[in-house]
Amino acid sequence: MAEQYGWTGKILLVDLSSGKIDHLNTMDYVPSFIGGVGVAARIAWDMLKPGIGPFDPENPLMIMVGPLTGTLASGAGRVEVLGIAPQQHPPVFSRSGMGGHWGAELKYAGYDGLIITGKAEKPVYLWIGNDKVEIKDASELWGLGIYGTTIRLRTIHGPKTRVIACGPAGEQLYRIAVIQTETGNAAGQGGYGAVMGSKNLKAVAVVGTKGVKIAQPERFLKLCLEASREGQTPNSREIDASPGIDYRVKKCGFCITPCRHRLYMNASTKEKPGLYTVAMQCWDYFRADLPTRLRARTITSDFGLNGWEISYGIIPWLQLCKQHGLIDKIDNVDIPAPDKPIQYLRDVAPYTEEFLLALLHKITTREDELGAALADGACYAAERLFGGKGIPLLNHIYPRNCGQTEHWAGHWGPGGNVYWPWWLPPLLQWCVDTRDPANDSTHQWTEHVQSYLPERGPYRGPFPLEKVRAVCAKVYGHPDVGNPAFEYDPPELKAIPAIWHHDRGMVVDSLILCDYEHTRVFSMESPDGMADTALTAKLLSTATGVQISEAELHQAGERIWNTLRAIDVRFFDRNRAIDESTLDSFMHPGKDDGVILDRDKFLRILDKYYELRGWNVENGWPTRAKLEELGLKEIADTLEKEGKLG
Repeated sequence: MAEQYGWTGKILLVDLSSGKIDHLNTMDYVPSFIGGVGVAARIAWDMLKPGIGPFDPENPLMIMVGPLTGTLASGAGRVEVLGIAPQQHPPVFSRSGMGGHWGAELKYAGYDGLIITGKAEKPVYLWIGNDKVEIKDASELWGLGIYGTTIRLRTIHGPKTRVIACGPAGEQLYRIAVIQTETGNAAGQGGYGAVMGSKNLKAVAVVGTKGVKIAQPERFLKLCLEASREGQTPNSREIDASPGIDYRVKKCGFCITPCRHRLYMNASTKEKPGLYTVAMQCWDYFRADLPTRLRARTITSDFGLNGWEISYGIIPWLQLCKQHGLIDKIDNVDIPAPDKPIQYLRDVAPYTEEFLLALLHKITTREDELGAALADGACYAAERLFGGKGIPLLNHIYPRNCGQTEHWAGHWGPGGNVYWPWWLPPLLQWCVDTRDPANDSTHQWTEHVQSYLPERGPYRGPFPLEKVRAVCAKVYGHPDVGNPAFEYDPPELKAIPAIWHHDRGMVVDSLILCDYEHTRVFSMESPDGMADTALTAKLLSTATGVQISEAELHQAGERIWNTLRAIDVRFFDRNRAIDESTLDSFMHPGKDDGVILDRDKFLRILDKYYELRGWNVENGWPTRAKLEELGLKEIADTLEKEGKLG
């Protein structure tokens, strides 16, 4: 047997109903599907069946790593979680990323992923110690928070044990329940903690000692050390303004870039005695003071709730409901609301500790109809509360009312500033994705590319137009992708980057890397201003010994994206009408620039997107020609047989 590099060669299969533990051969799926999301998508195509719901035992919970996981590649500590997502509205097969150290530990134990099906008769946890895999009793863990679960499992299996778990929110099938690591990193979107709970699976504890074999270690190390430093600032462990609370900015394994998201150290609350780390990830109870935010985050994280949904979705929606006379108080505590209408996240009124704790108490106890409804997120709650009168109020917050708030698309608020016309590619990505696309794809455009452009709203990037045009010609195949003079026409100028970054997002999710690091287009460090867009291909080649060019790796991303689209079409009836309905949430002025979308002109860009994708323009379904070009003839045959081929 040939020496295995990068990939371990095994994907762990666990059926909790039968107790059977088996393996799949990773090499049956790579390098065509790379790893991570790619391999999971290809397996899901065969494993899913029509009509499976998120809480059915047949729903596969896929927790995947990639060929670069556990190596020194920057950002290589991540995990991707996939399955039919209960938070999505309606539930569809989707994905969620998670940082930290757990993924590397699974890789060191000898696995490229973990796929869990079935449902245990009683609460269990999965113990993985290299080749030893056991389904163990979790009766004493059931009901514990994520902090307590981690402490108990480390007491049993040793202090170096890495743990992911669902809290009581997952056990009770909250649609906004997360899967979380001991460092506070979480697969936050999708409700996958509830998928764990539906399987009576409390946690997965791992210790691995095998390491990862690298085909060309010296060259690989050189690539890692010489990778882009664009995101780096001096490493720090700073003291916060609040006495006794400090934080660090490096919290995931294998990342050379200090993260903008802080990990607060030695936080404690009245509710949870002891000291904990509290991750200030990309969500925050931003309208409260810091001590209140940390207290609320500790409660949220320990219970296993999606704080992003509560902070950026539920609280604004409740304030809107108050403005429209649908609700006034929570347990005799006033719901704050501003005097002016809430159009953007920045309009949300500040809230007190009393209000925030009352809301969290209502959700964590599922007390009365309000608490039970909010436990499933605002989109599901709106159907159950106030006679449905709160449903129209979701529109600014939730594109397509799909269960996740608008993010980095220039119209609600989470994320930074993105100005006209640069929010057009993110809108395209929102139209065709199953989730908030910023998780892996939009960030590359809005946080990397946009920063270098000669004009973005009132800001000016560091590069002149001709330099931007030269880089765009090389990367995107068209020099004017970054030219602010062009808006709706020609339509390919917005369709091209939406496609390019979605395909690269699939590469990032399959290797698996952090999208804050990859893929960069521009660089201040090179004479021509272009980043090394082939870096991921070089890392994969030197790690695995399988030589793959940048073009081949990019096509693998396209293959993965088309497989995910085929899954959405086949099992969840995705079509152009659903894609277009996303625009209803964007027909109001952009939050940063006041520009109102011209729907008819945008639909011509969507036409071009489908055309360039090789999908049917009328229904948005992949065509046989495109699928066969990508080596997906079997998928084309099945879609044709079922009447869903473009």
